[in-house]
This record gives sequence, C-alpha cells and structure tokens, in this order.
Amino acid sequence: MLSTFSEAYDQPVMAGLQRELAPLQIRGEPVRIQRIQLDSQASETQTLRQVKQALPRQPWDLVITTSLGPAQKVRQLNPTTPVLFRSSPDPRTMCLVRSLRQPGTPTTGYFSELPAEGKMVEALALAFPRLTGVAMLVDGRSSNPIPAACGANLPRPACRPGLVPDTELPLALDNPAGYADLRLTTRRARLPLHFVRICQREDLIRLGAWLSPGQGVLVPVSEGFYLDRIEVVSRLQTLRHPVIYSANYMLRAGGLMAIKPTSEPTDAPPRGIELARRILEGADPARIPIQRSEGFEFIINLRAARAMGLTPSKAALRSADRLLR
Repeated sequence: MLSTFSEAYDQPVMAGLQRELAPLQIRGEPVRIQRIQLDSQASETQTLRQVKQALPRQPWDLVITTSLGPAQKVRQLNPTTPVLFRSSPDPRTMCLVRSLRQPGTPTTGYFSELPAEGKMVEALALAFPRLTGVAMLVDGRSSNPIPAACGANLPRPACRPGLVPDTELPLALDNPAGYADLRLTTRRARLPLHFVRICQREDLIRLGAWLSPGQGVLVPVSEGFYLDRIEVVSRLQTLRHPVIYSANYMLRAGGLMAIKPTSEPTDAPPRGIELARRILEGADPARIPIQRSEGFEFIINLRAARAMGLTPSKAALRSADRLLR
C-alpha cells in the first residue's frame, strides 16, 4: 500500500487487509502486505521518485494507493501492474480510467466524490435563510492539467487570486460540468453565485475583500484546502460567513457544517478490501466498475457555530444527520 496518510491513520486499514487477505495464497505463497509511506506534501517529481523507488523492490501483484496521485505515478511507471485506489476526485479527470463502469486499464477502486455542490447550497440556505448570495472557493494551486481528452491536455491559465471572471471558469474549475447542479440550485434559490480563487496560502488573509456581507461560502475537496485546512477554517471563522465544506476533516479542524458522502456500513467489510480480494483471486481490475458513495450526510458543528456567533435554523438542526456538540 502506498499511503500519503500517517501510519496511525492507516492502522485500521492495514489490520483489515491483514485479516482479510493474509489467508489467501498466490502461486502457493501466502499474501504479503507492506505499507510504504509517501510524503503528502511532495512535488509531482518527488512523488514520482518515491513511487519509482518503491516499485522495483519486488514484483507487486497489486498496488493499493490512498489517493489518485500515486496511482497515476504507478500507471506511468508500469502500465500493467494492477492498481486499486481510494480517493475523493473522479479518476476520469486524471485519465486513470476510461469510464466508471468499464475502467479499461488495470485500475479500479472507490471514490467518494458525488456532485454535492447543489446539496451544499440547499443545506446553507436551510440553515441560514437570510443568505444574500453564495461564493465557492476554487483551489488554483493544482498542478494537474485539465484533460480535454486522455492524451491531449489543456494547460491551466496563470493563477490570479480573487473573483474568477466567467470567461476563465471552464479552465479554472477542475470539473466544470460538475457545477451545473450548483448553478441550477443557486438560480432556483435566487442567490447570486461567485467563484473566488485561492492561489497561495497568503491569499486567505485577503479573503474578506472578495466576499460580500451575508454571503455563504462553499469549500470543495482539494489537496490545497486539505493541506491548509487549519488556515482555511480559521480565516472563515474570523470572517463569520456561514460556510459549508464537502469533507469531514474540515469539521475536525473546527469547520461549521459539512455535506459529505455517507460512510460505509460499520458491519460490512470495507469496499477496498473486498475489491483487493477479488483482484488477488484473479478478477481483472479493468472490468471491475469503480465504486462510489450512495448518499450524503449533513453534519453541523454546534461548537463552531457558537464560536462564530451564528445560529443555524431549527429546520436545519432537525434535518442534520449529526450534530457535533
């Protein structure tokens, strides 16, 4: 397993892999499971070097990755090694698979991203009915080019922080088609929609200049926002804008609300482990559909609301799946 997470975070996954896969045998030998730590803040070149050093140690029957970046590096270095990933972004955006139903490459896995932007707006409007508009933060620091088609990439424009002009949106957003639901929802709610681009951590200090009074804020999943999650949450708390995130780790950092994909049932084996078993038993990953979450969970952090001086509506409190007190 190639992991960008801490060893402590991966302990439950490693225990599950040992429990479920160790009894299997490949070519008459028991399955050996090894975890290799990758630097989560490494550059693209550094990550490629780390993965390159890990792969030749022995002929791997399966490589499991905790994110798409290392999976992409494995594909680049060895197109035939089976890869099983777990991530938030859609693997099609990095050309790892041709489709979700038929990956077409020896790559499959589980990704938790769902088109949640419309749900996030609905939750914001329910919790704070007097919103004057919605602003969505855009992480302009991604180094991944936007694939027009696999094998033909469009370069990202130069990152300029602040409000994103409409003419730049198709290239500024990682997945422009995914925001159709967002635009439709804000139009129905009669809430003006703006996009605010962050190019470096220091831009968070100026965030207040790009937000209007009474505006709600959406913070989608991105690598940059994950790495700077303490700064993102802290700045938005200071500005006291109603804010909703699409990842649970932002709530652990003190975030106000989140719409996140539902977790796997606690009484069922994690999907990734079941997929790993199937591949090691001979299934072709190129023919195993990509697994996805099946719903959303709405969470409100009441501690954060008190700290920000905000009071979510009673309707939102009744609708929430979880309240963090």
